[in-house]
Amino acid sequence: KKSRLQEEIAQKEEELDGINEQIAACAPEDYLLLMEFTEEKDKLEEELLELMENLEEKQIRLDGVSKISIIESSKGLSTIISFIAIYLGIIFLIASSAILALKELTENSDNRHRYTILRKIGMDEKMIHQTLFRQIGIFFMAPLVLAVVHSIFGIQFALKIVAVQVETREMLPSVIATAVFLILVYGGYFLATYMESKNIIREA
Repeated sequence: KKSRLQEEIAQKEEELDGINEQIAACAPEDYLLLMEFTEEKDKLEEELLELMENLEEKQIRLDGVSKISIIESSKGLSTIISFIAIYLGIIFLIASSAILALKELTENSDNRHRYTILRKIGMDEKMIHQTLFRQIGIFFMAPLVLAVVHSIFGIQFALKIVAVQVETREMLPSVIATAVFLILVYGGYFLATYMESKNIIREA
């Protein structure tokens, strides 16, 4: 025979089973629906979002997201991050170019007597200018090569992050525009430094 304690335990278990059944009956059911539109994607996704809003007004709760909603929700943050990155990039580019130019001009100004010695031993102006061009070129190219290597890995990492929202070919115009801007600014400082250095050593 079962003891009184065992009977009470069995009774409590039956009561708990009944409560669990009631909870299960009242709990909302979850469904996962994945859809991929082959034609008129934007229009169909907008109609789906409008349908979801209408259902919510009728107290029918339906959660869902689409590619359009994900992209729109990320545009604000992406815009802020892009603005900060572009602003800081331009500032650092100009600052580094100006520092390199000032450094090279200062050294050439301090070393004018060396170019005087080169002229006295028979080196013509063409050879002196070629030497000066190589010297400034190496001075400017060393940090640029390091930055390009770093950018290659940085771009690969960025592509993995934005691969869901942006296709790789869509980023190509931005990469090209950045490269052109870099060449114009950095190259402009390089040429200005070379031309001014020629004037400095010409006065030696």
